[in-house]
Amino acid sequence: MTSHSVAVTLAAAVFFGAAGYGIQSAFDTPPTLMAPVDHDRAWRSIETRMRMALGACRHEREDARAICRARARAEDRIAKAELEARYYGTVEAQAQARDVRARARFEVARAECLARGADRAQCLTEARNERAKALAAALVAAT
Repeated sequence: MTSHSVAVTLAAAVFFGAAGYGIQSAFDTPPTLMAPVDHDRAWRSIETRMRMALGACRHEREDARAICRARARAEDRIAKAELEARYYGTVEAQAQARDVRARARFEVARAECLARGADRAQCLTEARNERAKALAAALVAAT
């Protein structure tokens, strides 16, 4: 082999390697349905609303404060999951949003049950059953 053919072979290897890397990175990037700037702006807006909602909980009575905080955090998680589902636009993101919605609703129901007095155990059982149904429905919808 001459030095010229070695140089050509090396140049071809570098070129095709770079092209392959570019193609791979294009496939690794998840599809998106909104601009990253819009996503970031919406994310910050959700976080601001959550902080305001948590701040409003400070003025609640002690027993209602835990419910208020659980509701604010649940709304935050749901809004962020829905934003991610819109951003990525995939079936997996939609399934994740349904899962987050079911779990967040359970956390609110759990906080409401814990604030109750005598029928707390029955309330928690019903909340767990509702969570199980919602998670099962989310799993079925994802497949």
